Parts: sequence; C-alpha cells; structure tokens
Amino acid sequence: MNRLVKAATLAGCIIGSAYAQTYDLPIVFVDTKGKCLDSKVTEKIPATMKVLDGKMNNVADSAKGTRYDIGIKVRGQSSALFPKPGYGVEVRDEKGEGKDVSLFGLPPSDDWVFHGPYVDKSLMRNALAHWLFRQAGHYSPRSKHFDLYINGVYRGVYVLLEKIKRDKYRVDVSKLKETDISGEDVTGGYIWAFDKTGTNTGGAGSGPIEKEGFSTSDGLNVILHYPKKENIKSEQEAYLKKYLNDLEGLFKNGKNGQGYEKYVDMTSALDYVLHEEVTNNADSYWCSFFLHKPKDKTDKNGVKTEGKVTLGPAWDFNLAMSNGTQPENGGGQGQGGWNQGGGMWGGGFGGGGNGFGSSGTSGWQIENSQKSGQGMFGMGSSLKAPNWLLGMWKDSHYQSELKKRWAELRSGVWHTKTMDKYLDSMKTYLKSAADRNFKRWPNLGKSSGQGDNDPEPMKFCNQGGGQQGGMWGMGGGMPMGGYNATTWDGEFEHLRKKMKERMAWMDQQLGFTEPAQAIVTEPIIHLPDWQKEEEEKAKEKAKENDPGTTRMNELGRLSPTNYFEVNGNMLEVQTDIGGTFALIDLNGAVLYKTQIKTGVTTVEIPAKARNKHWIATLNGKMMNR
Repeated sequence: MNRLVKAATLAGCIIGSAYAQTYDLPIVFVDTKGKCLDSKVTEKIPATMKVLDGKMNNVADSAKGTRYDIGIKVRGQSSALFPKPGYGVEVRDEKGEGKDVSLFGLPPSDDWVFHGPYVDKSLMRNALAHWLFRQAGHYSPRSKHFDLYINGVYRGVYVLLEKIKRDKYRVDVSKLKETDISGEDVTGGYIWAFDKTGTNTGGAGSGPIEKEGFSTSDGLNVILHYPKKENIKSEQEAYLKKYLNDLEGLFKNGKNGQGYEKYVDMTSALDYVLHEEVTNNADSYWCSFFLHKPKDKTDKNGVKTEGKVTLGPAWDFNLAMSNGTQPENGGGQGQGGWNQGGGMWGGGFGGGGNGFGSSGTSGWQIENSQKSGQGMFGMGSSLKAPNWLLGMWKDSHYQSELKKRWAELRSGVWHTKTMDKYLDSMKTYLKSAADRNFKRWPNLGKSSGQGDNDPEPMKFCNQGGGQQGGMWGMGGGMPMGGYNATTWDGEFEHLRKKMKERMAWMDQQLGFTEPAQAIVTEPIIHLPDWQKEEEEKAKEKAKENDPGTTRMNELGRLSPTNYFEVNGNMLEVQTDIGGTFALIDLNGAVLYKTQIKTGVTTVEIPAKARNKHWIATLNGKMMNR
C-alpha cells in the first residue's frame, strides 16, 4: 500500500468515527506505523504526530496539521496500567535526536508529557495543582488540554504537561559540565526525586537504585533527573550525596535539626508542604517528590549566595484533592484522611474499601504514620517522607512561619474567590470536551483503575481490554480514583467543594480567617516571551559564532528575579521590572507605597507595618521572599 493510500485510509478511519466533528480544543494525531503502544513497550517507538491548533479544529483536517517525527511510549508507574494511560513524547529531528519545538504556545522543548486523566474524572486535578503552585510564585509545569487520536482511534481528552527538566524556561538551575567537579562548580545544579525505583528505567519498584541514582544515609531513593545517572560524574554524585546526608544528620542521634535553614530553602519548604497539604495529595512526600539545588554563587563583591535544597516543582495529582476510591458518602475515614482497616492496600491508602486515595478533607498528610516508614512497606523502606522534612514540620519556628505563609497565600493568590474564578473559566472551556471524553470513556459513577476494559482498544496490541497486572505486578484491577457523581459537572463541582472544605479545615488548624475579598490575585510570574528570547539568543550566537553560547543570566524567566529580604527593620527588594512597591495588610489596607527602579532597592519598614502581617506587592502582584 503506497503512502497516499495509507494516508487516505487513516483519514477515512478518523472521519468515519462517531467523534468526527469540529473541536474547540487542539487535536493531536499520532501514527505509530503499525507498532504496538502499551505499557509492555519500555522504549520510545518511532512515530509521527500532527497537531491542529486553531481556535476551532476539524478532525477531517488532520492532514493539514503540523507534522513532527516523535518517539513515544506509555509513561507513569501505577497509571501505566490504566486503559487510558499517559505518554512520554520526544520530538525528534531527521537524525532521530531531540528537537525543541513549541506546542500550543508553550516555550520550546523536545520532551513532553501527555497526561491521560482517567481516575480523575474532573479532568482538572493536575491542571489545578500546577496552577496553585504557580500562584504561590514558583515554577510548576504548564498545562494545555487537547483531544488525542492514536492510529485513527479517539483516545479522549488529554493534558499536555511540560516535563520536569533543566531548562531556562522551566527548572532554571545551572548546567553542569563534565569538568565541574570541585569548588563552587560542583555545587549545582541538580534535579532529583524521592521516588520508587523504575522511574527512569521502566517498571514501578523494579531494579536496583544504583541504575538511577543512590540511597541516602536514611535509605531514601534519590532518582537523578539532572544529570541522569549515566551522565553524572562521580565527584558530582558524591557532592550531592554528602549534602543530603549532612542534612539528614542534623536530625539524627538526638539532634534537633538546628541549622537546617543553611541547607534548605525555607520559602520552598513552606510553600511545597502547604501545596501538598491543600491538595491533600495521597502520594505526597514519599514518591514523585521533586527537588533541585542551584549552584552556589559569589558575586563581584565577594558576597556568596548558597544554593540550597529547594522543594519542587510539584508533580502527580491523580489521587489528590479527595479523589478517594469510594463515593463521597461511602466508606469510613481514618486519621489523616486514610482508612485504618482492610489490609495493606485498603488500610494503607483507601478512603474505605480496597484502593487508593482519600475522599476525606481532614488530617495532615505529613503526619500520616505510613509516610514515616512505620507501616505499608515496613520499617526501613525507601518509600517514606524524608526525616529532615518531618523534623522541620515539628520545629516551632517552622510552624510559626508556616502559619504566616498560609495567611499570605489564602489572603490573595489562594483565596477561595481567586480559585473560583480559575475553575469557572476552565469549566466553561472544557464543557464540550468533557462530553466527548465521557462518551469515549463511560466511567462516570463507577469505580475506575487498573485493568479496566477499553471500549475501543488500542490498535496493533492484540488485546481487548485494559492492561492487566496491577500495581507492581500484584495482580488484579485495582481501583485508584473516586466515583462521586454520574455527570462531569458533578465531578467538577465535587472537586471544587472538596478543595474548599480542605482549605477551611487548614484555616482552622492554622488559626486563620479568610477575608471577604482577595487582597491580591496574582503573583509576579508570567509566561516568558520565549519567541523574543529565542530570536535574541540566535542573534547572540551568530554574533559570537559560537553555537554553544547562551546568555542564560540575561534572558527573562518564568519567575523573574523579583523578591525581597527582611533584615531587621529594613527591606531589600530585588527586581528586574521596577514599578510600584507596596506593603498591604491582610485586610487590604496599604501600609506603605513607593516607586522603585530595577535592581536592588533598600527601604525602611514603616513603624505602622512592623507589628503587622503584610504582603509585599509589586505593581499589584505578590512578591516572594
């Protein structure tokens, strides 16, 4: 069959489907060239991808989409066994090497994640979680919903996510060269995750940690993401291992953790924990826990800035936001939102019955005994929260700062009305797409998880239903998400309701009362003008005739250099924007206002602001410390 006939046949299959119509989301068409694409395929297979990204997109126009050569495979660990799994996609050039491209207007990259919301029937949990972390002023993968076809078969609504990686538009840590093995050079940047083995090699919980990283003195798995295990120099791995072991050592042998702020970036340690708690993430702290460490830097005046362990970006929220395995009114709730009975899996994760997640809204995830290594996998397991983070949580200074930060976030960027506005816009945007998705995947009002049947099975894989095997090869079709409503609207509103209940519970625990109106609704964070930056980079390369040169420190960032530090009664404000700087109390009253220029500005905190809790703003947007 020649290429033209093949294309016509594929188009005919798509157009002939029940879903051939004009869509209000972008459409992605993947063609695996007759090869199987399921969880048993551990290496990316070559394929092609066409992308339609107009205001309205017609399936019949698939041939007009922008064409890319790609490598693709099923991604994830427990979620890899869903009938609607996620996929890892690498865009490739004609030589089969990674090629940076922009998809749906996001900054260019060669690696992308196609997240398949299956047990999350709101279709929104990952998008909302990443939005919340960005609202706190940090980078978190940006998302775009789209409709996906693979080999002419409609696969439903997916979410394009940026892959967590070192990138000037993403996790902006310094590039580590092979020669960076001593002094300041070896101190960063690093990106890793505390997670199950098999993250980089395929197969959850499989293989020795030495293939992907190393174990800390407390037995935690450090899965290296940058540099990867095969690329990291022995001196670099030794440096990072010693740094983490030294941090763990602060909480050993009767020590109380004194000095942890020298090792851990406090703003990230507050915001990440508050974020995992407000999303009530069942996977929090013990898997899919990403961290990074910037490089130490000494400026021209000899002032040294130490790169510390920085928590984030956030990742993996399938089982978050009260997405338990029982309906809202079903099953009992244990302490910390975990069911206390029913065997290892039901007792370890369930909101009642066998399964994962919690449908409750009370209890701290970080205080759950399972996550300290006392249950589930037994003492000494690598799947547990870091002891240093548990120790910080118990520290009175950390708790004091946690309450202050919660008040700042909830007064503005995490205010109920701020979240409502975002959810309202997404609900309108996704309404028609949700109708399409649940015609394709009729699992509303039902238990959903591993091993479920696929009404329209993946082509070329010789199987009629979901992929069997269960989590970590334990067998069975394990339910892993909620079934709280028989309509998408009901699932969406269930998500909103549970988030508000969780926020209200945390308000009570942390002694905070939400103001009637949000004080500030946006952080200083923006989508970078990557097109302009790429043009400038190209000009600079041409001028210097050096294809390896990038002006990393001169380019804009997702989170620009805008922050403040408190030194006694003085504030030091660093900004690359400039404008109106103000201190606003939690009732909305302006305590101080002045105009500042780009660079560093030192101002004195006025007397009336010294005994009040305030939010620092620049041009009406929240600044971080």
